Amino acid sequence: MKTFYKIIHTSSRASWGNREKRILSESLWMKENGHQIAVITPAGTPLFEKARQNGLMVYPISFKPLARIGEYGRLKEIFISEQPFVVNAHGRRDAKIALKAAQTAGVPLRIMSKHNGERIKHTWPNKKIYKTHCHYVFTTSKDSAGHLKQTFALSDMHVFSIPDGICPPAALPDRSDSRRMLARTLGLEPAPGLRFIGVFGKMDANTCEYLFNAAENLDQQFPNHYIVITDELYDQEKACLQKKEILNRIHVLPQTEENTTEHYPGLDCGIFFPTDMTFYQGVPVEITTAMAWGCPVISQDMPGFRDVVEDRKTGLLIDPDKPESLLDAISCTLNQPEETQARTQSARHLVEKHYSMDAMGRDVIRIYRLHQVKIERKFLGVS
Repeated sequence: MKTFYKIIHTSSRASWGNREKRILSESLWMKENGHQIAVITPAGTPLFEKARQNGLMVYPISFKPLARIGEYGRLKEIFISEQPFVVNAHGRRDAKIALKAAQTAGVPLRIMSKHNGERIKHTWPNKKIYKTHCHYVFTTSKDSAGHLKQTFALSDMHVFSIPDGICPPAALPDRSDSRRMLARTLGLEPAPGLRFIGVFGKMDANTCEYLFNAAENLDQQFPNHYIVITDELYDQEKACLQKKEILNRIHVLPQTEENTTEHYPGLDCGIFFPTDMTFYQGVPVEITTAMAWGCPVISQDMPGFRDVVEDRKTGLLIDPDKPESLLDAISCTLNQPEETQARTQSARHLVEKHYSMDAMGRDVIRIYRLHQVKIERKFLGVS
């Protein structure tokens, strides 16, 4: 018999990034599959408003340090009243009081979700969160899961890597139509031979230099290809482009509130850089989305990236310290269409099997059920 759960997510952030999108998408998947969901987050934040607009129960809690004592009591009241099976905290600030309040209120399953961020130090407050107040830790990559296991001496049955799920398309659109749409978005004349290479990730000075060295050589080898940067370029990077006289070879995709998927099929390949070198990297949802939409993937050989990019099988890995490896990977992708197509198909199958919303939801529910069985066996005195 199928079990339905009441689940409460907490988040203290006011931004609208991949963390908040994960909370909302997971909550909506759970709701569609019969579970009851509530979200506790500061009032007026994008997550609060979008959760409410989508028919989820929402509770406004600021999670500000000065309000901590009063809000701790309020959280206990919510948990006692709602009687959830699961409380899932998504950040250190909300976890400090939400998981403790859930423990005091007798919530059966408490989870700390650790998304991308700075590596966690072994301090007393962190130890309380990861070893006392929660039953399990969810991460978005094997690297971050391994880091937490080592830092807090956690077992394999305490930490689980469950990357963000996506919704793969049922069928891919026509690539020519996608190229024309992308050209119009960039303000270019959609000529028949126009081609695009996408760039994802943070464009800091080192990344720009790495990319620009490759871009300078594109004119001779791939005269019809333009580079499309999906993140904002700052004045320093623009000045570097102008100095290298390749400004006309690079275009920046207009920024929108939501990540759109329509441009992926218009790219002949996508190049992925880390969001921030000082952060540990989860499996980027941008990579799995690109794979799902049939875009050949090139990424730096780094933790998180290589969870999903297997060199020569689902994409190509490049050396962060060797800029020439990027041009080699681009040449390999564009000049070997049969091998590229095989990698792209393998990547798409991988995402459909392991990185879809359904796969993510099933993995989460499986852990809920395992914990439920553990509680029932304990209640019955079964060892």
